[in-house]
Amino acid sequence: MFTTDLEEEPGRGAGRAEPQSLSAIYERYGPAIFRYIYYRVGDAEQARDLQGEVFLRVVEGIDRYEDRGWPIGAWLYRIARDRTIDSLRRRTRQPTQPLDDEIEAAGGPDADVAALLRREELHAAMAQLCEAQRRVIRLRFIYDLSLQETANQMGRTVGSVKALQHRAIEQLRRIMAVE
Repeated sequence: MFTTDLEEEPGRGAGRAEPQSLSAIYERYGPAIFRYIYYRVGDAEQARDLQGEVFLRVVEGIDRYEDRGWPIGAWLYRIARDRTIDSLRRRTRQPTQPLDDEIEAAGGPDADVAALLRREELHAAMAQLCEAQRRVIRLRFIYDLSLQETANQMGRTVGSVKALQHRAIEQLRRIMAVE
């Protein structure tokens, strides 16, 4: 019923995709979508649930997907963004428990609290970078894009992306060493 050439980017022409190409889409984008969501929600279990919702939406909507020359990853990230925003909105409406109570219930600081603090420190340090440096860090390490893909997204050469990435990492290292 559906056909696609798996040699090209998974998802190109996905509207005609066979189950194997849906599997290829998941294998290619699944980990990156998880990282994208996890970076925003900070909870691995919730990120896995949202990742599942994203790919469920893909399966449900693949017959309506229209190839407009954009990689299918753009569609996946848009779905992931929408699902994450919906989830965060629901979470803000739910009653929250102060962090101090959670620490006491857990018997003291543990690895989850330490990871949360490190993530908050990283967010604060990232806020001190210029927009181009923040963007290159996000594209390379959050979205897991290659140097070439990052260069294409930013409208730069691979060499300038390497230099920008190096400067951004060094700046983060200096900022976090001070804090």
